[in-house]
Amino acid sequence: MSSSDPTKQREALLALSNPVDGKEEEFREWYWGTHIPELLALPGFVAAHRYQVPESVTLGVPHRYATLYEVEGSADEARTLLYTSNLSSSDSLDVTTAVVLPIVMAG
Repeated sequence: MSSSDPTKQREALLALSNPVDGKEEEFREWYWGTHIPELLALPGFVAAHRYQVPESVTLGVPHRYATLYEVEGSADEARTLLYTSNLSSSDSLDVTTAVVLPIVMAG
């Protein structure tokens, strides 16, 4: 899904997250079925790519999931929009470990 304008600046948000112990399936369903569609409905959010650390390498890794959100315009502004919008929440998300980082292309 993309409604992007190739002339606009592109940056990204990197969301690192974990489910609450015992709620992994609920977490996956909420993230894919509710959270990502809500974010993609916000102005400037144009794509989401979800990743999971393989079970074979999770020892010592602080986050099991990563989502890269492509945004048109400023990643800092997109992060502010994410935090100030009235988005749904889930008790399956471990909010004590969740991190959202604005990132830009290295150059």
